Amino acid sequence: MNSTARKYLSLIVLGFSAGAIYCLPYIKYVFYDAMLDVMHITNAQSGFLLSMYAFVCMFLYIPGGVLADKVSSKKAIILSLLGTALVTVIFMFTFSYPVALAVWFLFAFGSGFVFWSAILKAVRMIGTEKEQGSMYGIYYAANGTGGAVTNAIALKVFDGFGDDVRSGMFWALAVMIAAMVISAALLQVLLKEPSREELVTTPEEEKFHFSDLGTVLKNPAIWLISVVFFCVYGVYSCNSFFTPYLTDVIGFDSTTSGYLQIVRSYVVMLVAAPLGGFIADKVCKSTLKWFVVGGLVLGLSILAVILVGPDANGWLVAILTLIPGLFAMCLYGVMFSSMHEINIPVKVAGTAIGIASIIGYLPDVILQPFFGGLIDTDGNAGYPKIFWFLAAFCLITVVLSFLLYRRFATKQVTAEAASEQA
Repeated sequence: MNSTARKYLSLIVLGFSAGAIYCLPYIKYVFYDAMLDVMHITNAQSGFLLSMYAFVCMFLYIPGGVLADKVSSKKAIILSLLGTALVTVIFMFTFSYPVALAVWFLFAFGSGFVFWSAILKAVRMIGTEKEQGSMYGIYYAANGTGGAVTNAIALKVFDGFGDDVRSGMFWALAVMIAAMVISAALLQVLLKEPSREELVTTPEEEKFHFSDLGTVLKNPAIWLISVVFFCVYGVYSCNSFFTPYLTDVIGFDSTTSGYLQIVRSYVVMLVAAPLGGFIADKVCKSTLKWFVVGGLVLGLSILAVILVGPDANGWLVAILTLIPGLFAMCLYGVMFSSMHEINIPVKVAGTAIGIASIIGYLPDVILQPFFGGLIDTDGNAGYPKIFWFLAAFCLITVVLSFLLYRRFATKQVTAEAASEQA
């Protein structure tokens, strides 16, 4: 197999494996009623499982990032996939809520600990510094495909058992386990890791030391880019509020709104992630510069939804709500490719990703309940307030990305031009 084919196949399998492993902690998104039925639990108990998982992940991002810089990314990813598969086997033979509490706790270690930083670091190491946007764009497209395909097959298998919900869930989980095991096997063949000779000859300054953690923590660029990640992911995550907006305010039925959300979440991911990578690498030639331009367009698209108001033609509003989904994914899909632009060395990439992930994924902890509370308190009048918040996040993204671009990227371009002239 030639190196180019191996590179892109590795990237696709990495994305597919991430899509497969995250089907499990978020299984309620597809099998909500079935999970309540087989475990005999309440909605609140179901919600607690996911909240506990997200909460534990918050504490694991940094130590997981540090570990990802100390161990082989290939081994960390494969062991995480196989470990998560093993834990799932325990759950599928019990369907007990007390067991599920332990399983979801362990899911955080399987997918939110070293796996998360290791897989994003592996994506960075596969491509050159000049094609980082494309690498992450392809990865996230494969990620979305992996999640969609795994869930679709699992759902098809589940439906084949009719009213026997327990057997249906058993074999649906077996499909997810198979997806993880197959991914691990393919990565064992495809992913390359440094040989012993290469490790011995690696200069000491290019190896990770625990003292590097302090250096990363003191780097203001890490904290600024983390705020950018918070804003970008916040808009990406919370564009889901367009679904109840179309139902409660515009008057669409829930089925139509649901299909539009599928387009906004999955179909858009397949197109937008690679498109964002192409624009970042080939058009803007900088992820930070793309954040400035794309953040502005994203903010304007949200303002368009606010300004046309609820009295406009329903399908016009529906189409307008798809545009923020497109541009939010165009930005989110290349988010971590900005790390190399702020001079984060590969040796501490896992640690930096861990720090950025804590802040970047806070919207799941903070914004979702806050925005939900606005709707509970203000009714339909809460939606415009949510959209104004999202527009403000776009403005923050533009300003901070511009400052980081001026501070780092312009100097890098000048240095490269000088070296070419020399």
